[in-house]
Amino acid sequence: MPLSRRTFLKGSAALFAAVGLPSWAVAELHAHGEPTVLAKQLFSSIGLDANDPVVHVLNRTSFGPTTAEVARVRQMGTDAYIEEQLHPEAIDDSAVEQQLISFTTISMSGADLLSQGQQGAKQVDSELRQATMLRALNSRRQLQEVLVDFWSNHFNVYIGKEQCRFLKPLDDRETIRPHTLGRFRDLLGASAKSPAMLTFLDNRHNRKQAPNENYARELMELHTLSVDGGYTEADVEAVARCFTGWTVQDGAFRFAPNQHDRTAKTVLGITIPAGGGIEDGERVLDLLAQHPRTAQFITTKVCRRFVADEPPQSLIDRVAGVFQSTAGDLRQVTAAILHSPEFTASTGQKFRRPFEYVAATARALGVQTAGEPLIQQCALLDQAIFGAQSPAGYPDVAAAWMNTAGLVGRWRYALALAGGKLKDTPVDLQPLVQAATTPQDRAQQLVAALLPGYSETQLPTELAKLFTAPKLSPQQLTQRTAVAAGLLMAAPIFQWR
Repeated sequence: MPLSRRTFLKGSAALFAAVGLPSWAVAELHAHGEPTVLAKQLFSSIGLDANDPVVHVLNRTSFGPTTAEVARVRQMGTDAYIEEQLHPEAIDDSAVEQQLISFTTISMSGADLLSQGQQGAKQVDSELRQATMLRALNSRRQLQEVLVDFWSNHFNVYIGKEQCRFLKPLDDRETIRPHTLGRFRDLLGASAKSPAMLTFLDNRHNRKQAPNENYARELMELHTLSVDGGYTEADVEAVARCFTGWTVQDGAFRFAPNQHDRTAKTVLGITIPAGGGIEDGERVLDLLAQHPRTAQFITTKVCRRFVADEPPQSLIDRVAGVFQSTAGDLRQVTAAILHSPEFTASTGQKFRRPFEYVAATARALGVQTAGEPLIQQCALLDQAIFGAQSPAGYPDVAAAWMNTAGLVGRWRYALALAGGKLKDTPVDLQPLVQAATTPQDRAQQLVAALLPGYSETQLPTELAKLFTAPKLSPQQLTQRTAVAAGLLMAAPIFQWR
């Protein structure tokens, strides 16, 4: 549900002051003991029921609309844009790749990454996070980046555990990115052999003499069948035995035959005969990837990402049918969701998580950055990149993120970013209002740039009041423009997508 008036307006005067708004802005938002019309326009559910199809598609398939991208998609049409984004291999993304060329560690082998040692750990960590942020901000393959974020979270690897800091760049490059629009079975198999995943879920220590069940349990609970997937403790034990000997050597996957349990196993009622080797684990992956419960679980999560926290069961069932009939073709699964009437009708039903919010604000303002200050803001808002310690990753529902501290933190961040107060993150708002000659023009252009689709509401007229004080100097006008931009990005209309 959209943020309510009560959430934002109860005790609004104290809240406006707490987030660092200047006194003149507080006065424009709260007067005579009551929120003003401007405050009600900004911090209510205004416009969340309106469905601008271009803005909606960009809100869900990218890390936030930009003025240029809105214009481009209006011209080409949403169907053509979706089709373009479903084929990222055909999109020239050389500009962003050129930005990343100095990040040498993101292209290293596992062995070379491990050889960096503790002295190089900070560089490995920093370059991967920076590359992730810069791709979210600047890649033309926006749907690809959204899906990389989704699948990285589904197959979560906490970067702070043991050697995962060194192995996660390899996981990002070889496990997640090549498979986001391929077959789920291929993605599942790549994850099972990922040195980072083998380390994070302890399968590198899974030996026939001492089976480790951690990966086996999460494979079924989180990666495929779900916690209610119908498996038993006996299944967990059998799956663990199937994956004995799957380990890591010199930063790469290695199967150790002498550590594999070659006895017969039974998984979900299917007998895996004695005498097998690496194929025991492969058979388990085949079985799980083809299971109807996996189709339901995976499509529920993808529908949750693109449609709503509680997606309609009718949509899940249809998309699960696509999953099963196409042998888990994720391109067709994603296309089925994006072309569904449920997707079209779901405007304003998803709340931006911190990483999505930080990226969306930077894209809306056209910020040029190396990424580090924005990465720090994600951590301050409780979503450090690759920082989820639970194998379940970060939650993808609004309730997990809508708390007082988080919302106040977003306000402060939005005002600081728009005001150019983040270190090494200069912001030039002039291009957003360069043609403005009146307060109404300035407000209209800001709303059009930061909340595209809502410039025909009453909001620009009320926002213009921030620019009508007598004898404003150019410096004061610039400061007020920054505050106005920050307020627009703190508004529910911006935070809900």
